Amino acid sequence: MKRIKITLGFWLLLLTGVVMLVTNFVILPFWAGDILARETGHLTRLLTTLPSPTGLEEQQILPPSLQAILNDYPGSCVSWHGATNPGRQDAADCLQGLRSLIVDAAQTGTIRTSLSNIAAPFAMFAAKHLYVAVPIDVFGKVPEAIGLGVPFKQIFRNFLNKERVIAAYLVFNGLVLAALAYFRLLKSYVQPVDRLVQAAESYQGEGLHLFLVEKPTSEFGQLAGSIQGMVQRLEHHKGVLKQTVEELAQKNQLLQQNQREMIRAEKLATVGRLAAGLAHEIGNPLGVAQGYLQLLGMDGNSETERAEYLAKALQELARVDGLIRQLLDYARTSKGEPERFDVHGLLSEIAETLCVQPFLDGIRLVLALQAEINEVFADREQLRQVILNCLLNAADAIKVCRAKGAGAIILETALVALPQPEKQSTMFQLSIKDNGEGIPLGLLDTVFDPFFTTKEPGAGTGLGLSVSLALVESMGGTIRMESVAGKGATAQLLLPLAEAPAPCGASPC
Repeated sequence: MKRIKITLGFWLLLLTGVVMLVTNFVILPFWAGDILARETGHLTRLLTTLPSPTGLEEQQILPPSLQAILNDYPGSCVSWHGATNPGRQDAADCLQGLRSLIVDAAQTGTIRTSLSNIAAPFAMFAAKHLYVAVPIDVFGKVPEAIGLGVPFKQIFRNFLNKERVIAAYLVFNGLVLAALAYFRLLKSYVQPVDRLVQAAESYQGEGLHLFLVEKPTSEFGQLAGSIQGMVQRLEHHKGVLKQTVEELAQKNQLLQQNQREMIRAEKLATVGRLAAGLAHEIGNPLGVAQGYLQLLGMDGNSETERAEYLAKALQELARVDGLIRQLLDYARTSKGEPERFDVHGLLSEIAETLCVQPFLDGIRLVLALQAEINEVFADREQLRQVILNCLLNAADAIKVCRAKGAGAIILETALVALPQPEKQSTMFQLSIKDNGEGIPLGLLDTVFDPFFTTKEPGAGTGLGLSVSLALVESMGGTIRMESVAGKGATAQLLLPLAEAPAPCGASPC
């Protein structure tokens, strides 16, 4: 508000000064014209009341009244009947304008003055002398006239002195008026605005009467009332917004819970399918272990043979235990805690686990691990679930259109640079390619919708890709599908790389 006060005071002083200056310049020419008119009348009366021109002509003596003018007004001049009296030597230029005016007055027989040649009030300031010429009737002679010239600067001596006083008075009045207007405006406009600003700055969301600081009938009172109404509406909307946020928080919790249930349901479906595949695979090592145990129970075995049978039986049982542990690890509920891990190692584990699964029977699983850096910061088990979902979909698509032994799934990794507004961002890319039947072009935009599936009823939940999308996005990555109908499909995962650890010395180790 201090800047507003300074600006207001400056403009009030400037405008008041301009108004006073314009007023002075408007009045000045009319006042000067009035002085000149009075002076012209005085000189005209003086010349018309002179004694007989014959006496003037013969004696060459001026009357005292004219002599007084010549003495009082340096630079004046008098001319009559061909005779001249310049008064002083510096009045020689006065006679040049006076002679032509005397001739004009003698010829016309009328009183002539220089004011009759001035068209506008301000034009008088361009002239140097005031001239008056009066015709003289001389019997038997050529018409003559007598003229008198007086410098303007001599006429306006008193006027200029008074003008200085008036200018000082106008300046004083301007200052007084500007000060009165300034303090009045401060009280009427600036101070109410200042109070409203202070009330707005101190407002903390409580006290709904903080803005009622002005008279209700004034404009600022109405403004304060409007602000008060706005604050009340804001408080009301704030309460509604707070309630809405609480409701959204509850719905978000419910949505997260439902999402976790969807992830768990899809995971259980995958576990069931993996368990069905392991059931047949577990039977083989169990049968072998059972045979070795039967051989141990027979008589006639040497100690070496008994030790060999026992070792092989234990080896097969350990294989069964490993398969069951892998299944249990995958079935265990993830805590959703991200960690730094090697994706290539995870892919190798998944390939080893699935090599015994019947749904991959006749399908080659190829690992093309080409990424130089493959460490990410994410939930390991959630990424395992995403990869398994994509592999199951790929295997189902291959079995629809490929003969046994002709199917192939390629797990390929690479590093890709994505353009960012400020810098290049390197991402880890995992591509799961198959040579199955592919996805029709019109369905590519809907494959990630919940419960969408092209499988027969009961063959799938339709949640696999939807759950995979949610999990990958929670890791800060993206997933998209590319497909050519009849030639296969590719699930492409992009994940941010884990940040490299700071070297010792840059931060505490």
